[in-house]
Amino acid sequence: MGQTRRQVLSYGGAGSAALAVLAACGQGGAGGSEAGAVKAGGSGKQVTLRLGTRASGIAGDPSTEEFNAAKKLFESKFPKITLDLSWAMNSDKFLAAAAAGDAWDVQDLCCDQVPVEARAGVIMKLDPFIKRGMKDSDVKDWIEWQYKYFNIDGGQYAIGKYMGCTALYFNKDWFKQKGVALPTDNWTWNEYRDAMVKLTDVPNKKWGGHLVLGGDRRQAKVHQNGGTMVDPKNDLKSTLDNPKTIEAYEWIHDRMWKDNSAIQLDQRPGAPDSPITARLIFTQGTVAMWEDGSWSLVPVIQDKPSFDWDVVTLPKGPAQRDVLATTDAWAMWSGTKSVDDTWALFSWFNGDDWYGIQSKRLQPARLSWLPKWKTMVVEANPELKGKNLNAFTMGPEQNFARPWELHRFHAATNKLINDEYTASVERNQKPVKDTHVELARQINEIQQKELAASGKK
Repeated sequence: MGQTRRQVLSYGGAGSAALAVLAACGQGGAGGSEAGAVKAGGSGKQVTLRLGTRASGIAGDPSTEEFNAAKKLFESKFPKITLDLSWAMNSDKFLAAAAAGDAWDVQDLCCDQVPVEARAGVIMKLDPFIKRGMKDSDVKDWIEWQYKYFNIDGGQYAIGKYMGCTALYFNKDWFKQKGVALPTDNWTWNEYRDAMVKLTDVPNKKWGGHLVLGGDRRQAKVHQNGGTMVDPKNDLKSTLDNPKTIEAYEWIHDRMWKDNSAIQLDQRPGAPDSPITARLIFTQGTVAMWEDGSWSLVPVIQDKPSFDWDVVTLPKGPAQRDVLATTDAWAMWSGTKSVDDTWALFSWFNGDDWYGIQSKRLQPARLSWLPKWKTMVVEANPELKGKNLNAFTMGPEQNFARPWELHRFHAATNKLINDEYTASVERNQKPVKDTHVELARQINEIQQKELAASGKK
């Protein structure tokens, strides 16, 4: 789940007008009392369910192989339910299919997709299913902040598939060669900055850090400094003009442009036309430190770096600790024609069978499975033996992992947000403070127009 995988979805034609049309279609599916009477084991009839997954469908791709294994195991336990797997799922496809009345019964989705699809009326409100079909212990086992993220306008529309957390990958050999103390859990921004500076050798194209961060990743810096991106009490109001938020962005900017201890966009190998990925920038030895998530553990060992490496939790900011908690989820189509069977599949994905498959690679969305994951991922990938996997579980266990803050009309504002951040922080073409003060004003204006167009209050 590298940055390319988690880039902001533009949703193509699924702008405000299209979303309004979908919501107006009233695709409530089999909710309400029908949902309350759902049969936990399925209908008992022979059915085929469509499962939309973000996996590529290419043989050998880890996510693809996991879904193929899931299909085989699920069908062995529910012999009357056949799974039809669709690959490379995204919101564009799902929204278009839902508008045509032919979407996927269960969807694998992430990032900013749940709020958009919930407000479009194309995924099902799960509260009646959860109330009748799941134990309180199941609900409490989901990691709280991710679970809350899937509660949109008072309704629960998804549950966690997995929840990756970010940490700091670092090149141990590089630190030792430069005589720099290795990172610890007690690092602050000051130690982080000082180490980046000491490890940097620009003439030889070596940098201490990599701080080219997508919208969800840079949020951790904002929180660490005590800022926010969206008003916690009103998602129609941007707080990108918050002084603490701007300070965090200026800190990132200064690492790139003041001391150049973090690599700039045009300094990346292959830039500007074909820059290599952030992971390869780390595993090929161009940067000594790189902020990324638990989802990159297996890809890193597959890259076969020529140096010893490890991970540690992200450095604490002036205000607090904070790491990204991803919002990878399962959702049910609101127009599914096989409610009992769809719920049976949906429930199965919250059970030990699926977690036993997934936890050989991906960090669970359930607290009880975090210790099991640390064992299983190493058993499946012996190269991870001795790595500090606690760096990824500290956030959810100690309650400092947070999901991405989104404005109400994210699809209408996100490109502008990223463009202005790139121009000011990453390209040094505009002043960071003035740019984000003006940006917040523009976002608030755009959101009010979108709200008026939606006809909602």
